Amino acid sequence: MNDNFEKIESYLNGSMTPEEKGLFERELADNDELQQWFNIYSTINAEMYNAQKYSDQEAALKNTLSQLTEKYFNQQPTQVISLNRKSSFIKTAMAVAAGLIVIFVTYFTFFNNNNSPTQLANRYVKNELTHLSQTMDGAKDSLQQGIAAYNNKEYKKALQLFEAVYTAHPGNSDALRYAGTVYLINKDYDKALRAFDELALKTELFSNAGPFLKAVTLLQRNSKGDKDAAKLLLQNVVKENQEGSSEAKQWLNHW
Repeated sequence: MNDNFEKIESYLNGSMTPEEKGLFERELADNDELQQWFNIYSTINAEMYNAQKYSDQEAALKNTLSQLTEKYFNQQPTQVISLNRKSSFIKTAMAVAAGLIVIFVTYFTFFNNNNSPTQLANRYVKNELTHLSQTMDGAKDSLQQGIAAYNNKEYKKALQLFEAVYTAHPGNSDALRYAGTVYLINKDYDKALRAFDELALKTELFSNAGPFLKAVTLLQRNSKGDKDAAKLLLQNVVKENQEGSSEAKQWLNHW
C-alpha cells in the first residue's frame, strides 16, 4: 500500500519522468485496486487543498481523525500531522478509511453468512428436530417408545423402533418421517433423503412435511447442487402452502 501511495503522490505532484508516468498510467488502467486508491487519494487531495484556504478547517479535521482513530481502532487519539504536510496526512486518512472498509466488510459478511439458508436450516434442526412430541393419547406402543428413545438421544434404538413400525404398517407416515429425522440428526443424509422422498410421495396426507424436510437435508448436506435443489423445493412448498411454508418463505428471502 505504501508503494502505491508513493506512486500516486509522485504522479499527482508531477515528479515522475515521462517513462515512469507512462508505466504508471498503464498500471492504473489494468489494476482496479490501484485505480480505487487513486480515486480516494485524489479526492482527499482536492479536499485538503480546499481546506488549506481556511485555517479553522485544520482543527476540525484533526478532531475528526482523532475521533475515528479512537472509536474504530480502540486506540488513544494519535497526533495528527499538520496540514502543511499534506501527503502524510492523506496517508493517515486513507489508512483509517481502509480500516473502516475492513470493519464494514467483515460485519456484513458475518451477518449474511450467519443468516444464510444453510445456517437457517442448521438452526431449524437444532431448535425443532432435537425433540419429538408424544401423541395426545400417550399410548405405549412402539412408535411412542421410539419417540421416547429419540428424545433421550438413543438414536439407534429409536431408528429400530421407527423402522419396525413402518415395515409392519407402511401407511404410518409418522414412523417414516421420524426414521428420516433420525438419519438427518445422525448426518446420514443420503438415507434421510430417501426417507423424505418416500414421504413426499404420500399424496393422500393432509399435511406432508416430506418436501420441506428434504430441502432441510439438502441444505445440511450442502454438496454441489444441493442449495439450488433446496431452493426449488422451498419455492414449491410456499407455492403449494405445504407444511413448512412459513419457514420456507423466510429462508427464501436470504438467498
